[in-house]
Amino acid sequence: IMFKRKRKKEGELRLTDKKHPISGIWSVLIGVFALIMFIVTCFISGDNGGKGGMIVGVVGILCFIISVSGFILSWMSLRKENIRYLFPTIGAVVNGLQIIGYMIVYIWGSYM
Repeated sequence: IMFKRKRKKEGELRLTDKKHPISGIWSVLIGVFALIMFIVTCFISGDNGGKGGMIVGVVGILCFIISVSGFILSWMSLRKENIRYLFPTIGAVVNGLQIIGYMIVYIWGSYM
């Protein structure tokens, strides 16, 4: 066998110059912040029997805009070279799922 795979030893230190992009970390934080805001908004609306008023609607739209900006930020950080992809991927998934969720809530609300 010419090519043997080297096994990584248990205590072996692997050095790399890849870094977590700051924009990817921010996209995760933005996604978590938008999710918390949305959950709080849902509780406020539920306490008022679905009649949360204008402020709840504006906060819902702000959550959508914040999630879109977080998704764009994660997409921009995924385009960078020589990075670790953990945080940008998490940010893209969190914000992308929220955008889809907001669209479903909007469509569902327009037919109710």
